[in-house]
Amino acid sequence: MHHTYALLIILMAASALVPESIGVVGVGTISSAAVRGLCRSSNAQFVLSPRNAAKAKALADEFETVSIATDNQAVVDACDCVLLAVLPGQAQQVCEPLQFREGQLVISLMAGVPLSDIQKWCGPAVCSLACPLPAIAENAGTTIVTPPEPRTVAIFQKLGTAVPVATEDQFKRLQAMTCVMGDLYARQKTAQDWLVTNGVDATAASAYVGGVFHTMTHDARNAKPSTLSDLVAEQTPGGMNEMVIAEQRADGAYASLEHSLDSIYSRLCGAHDPSLAPAKRRK
Repeated sequence: MHHTYALLIILMAASALVPESIGVVGVGTISSAAVRGLCRSSNAQFVLSPRNAAKAKALADEFETVSIATDNQAVVDACDCVLLAVLPGQAQQVCEPLQFREGQLVISLMAGVPLSDIQKWCGPAVCSLACPLPAIAENAGTTIVTPPEPRTVAIFQKLGTAVPVATEDQFKRLQAMTCVMGDLYARQKTAQDWLVTNGVDATAASAYVGGVFHTMTHDARNAKPSTLSDLVAEQTPGGMNEMVIAEQRADGAYASLEHSLDSIYSRLCGAHDPSLAPAKRRK
């Protein structure tokens, strides 16, 4: 009972920190997902930039708490918090002319744009970085945030789980992990194709591959520092799982993943080094 009460207090405190008005400059896939998730889990009002008219209209039609501004400055003027989600190459052009105010919160969702640039363009607002994934639309995302600004953490806690990190370098290292998402889907598709090629019904193959990958990661959903090592170690000696691990390790699959993460990290730092790619490292 005491634990439940304490958790309730924490959740109430987090809710109180979510800004009452949230603007979006750059209404794309991720920012739309954020609006959808927050509309279902908070009392915030939302003001969207007009440029991506179709996505903005879809959100305004779906939720009474969403409106569309005449321009980007109108979004900034109307809101306590602004999510920046334009393409990274357009960030300076869009952000620099805008006038922000002291105490306002600016959260950049733009991959590869340094916090120092956001602070330079958006000062005197309080600025932070976040890296959400589409599951935030269903309040099931896990989002890294830096610096651990309380309002930013509270917003993404509403969208699933917020993981605050102390430094921008740690943020970039963790951000590299999001780039494994496409690789995971490609592995699932490889498994699906193998099943279909070997006579399994396509509907059964897709349903099972999608579901069983989700099932297999369930035990790692609240991982602590030793969780993943423990899960690998508990595979039965001489069993089929251990066999696949050994074969993949012998083939260099895990080392290859580390090389790709090194390569992605260099790109996130603004100077991609193609020599870090796995095929280059093996030569």
